[in-house]
Amino acid sequence: MRNRLPTALLACLLVPSLLFAAPAGHRDIRVATPWPAQNTIIAMLGYSENIVGTSAVAKRIPLFRQIYPSIDRVPVIGVTSGHEINPEQIIALRTQLLFLPESMAMTQTDMLQQAGIKVLALRANSMQALVDRVTLSGQALGPDAEQVAQRYQRYFQRNVARVQARLSDLPASQRLKVYHSMGSALTTSGRPSLNQDWMDLAGARNVAAEWFSKEKNSAGEVPLEKIAQANPDVIVAMNRRDAEMIRSSAQWQGIAAVQKQRVYVNPKGLFWWCRETSEEALQFLWLAKTLYPQRFQDIDMQQETRRFYLDFFGISLSEQQLQAILQPQ
Repeated sequence: MRNRLPTALLACLLVPSLLFAAPAGHRDIRVATPWPAQNTIIAMLGYSENIVGTSAVAKRIPLFRQIYPSIDRVPVIGVTSGHEINPEQIIALRTQLLFLPESMAMTQTDMLQQAGIKVLALRANSMQALVDRVTLSGQALGPDAEQVAQRYQRYFQRNVARVQARLSDLPASQRLKVYHSMGSALTTSGRPSLNQDWMDLAGARNVAAEWFSKEKNSAGEVPLEKIAQANPDVIVAMNRRDAEMIRSSAQWQGIAAVQKQRVYVNPKGLFWWCRETSEEALQFLWLAKTLYPQRFQDIDMQQETRRFYLDFFGISLSEQQLQAILQPQ
């Protein structure tokens, strides 16, 4: 029988409290997640070596593999086309804490309860959901992780304040129109969504903001004609292959962003900055500087990036790693 994870069941799974907190110094907790970006949050909180079940996407990201080579040995959690995972695999991995997106389905959820596995099902697809997820993940992993999460929140809010201060007097009429491609050149998202949130923070006018008002996930594929009609000033592509196609394709040449050579590849570290990762704290800062460089002359994104990965991941980036993040292939 197929079930989703209703609130009542989650409350049962999360006994004795709605958040499972590992005791101080409890470094052997076994953590699993099929959610690719959640791996980065777990790593930032200091528990990368505790991951016993992961996603195929996380295992393929070059920087993650370089920094946390043990991910190569971690089994992939199977997910069906219906976004369903098998609890028997989670139990076989001797999982103690399982992170899931709220939307993910499971069969026989009572098996997890009987096995004593704690499940944390978390919201996604908004900036608030992301920052909340870092906080909740830290609380679930233990006091040491919670301290990192609190420090991250301070850094995140500092970046919000820095961007807002520099854009406070920028009239709406001067805010640049931006198109963001995700997954493919013609796939994008509107309001409400995580992508919309970081564009709002960075002072961008998302040309797709109202395109998906009737779609549950505020995202989808659109015809090129619609993008051309919107005529964005800037295009940010999640993948380099899409950016290169957009720059070279005759069909895109009439768009202002292509004509002005303002087609950019989104940075990618342990995960794509534009997606559900804690690296999101750099995304809107990067975009704001990219859109309005004169207002952010004091912000050095290479320096910001080096400092962020050192402070929150303990990683001293090489020059090659730094360039691979900011200019991903």
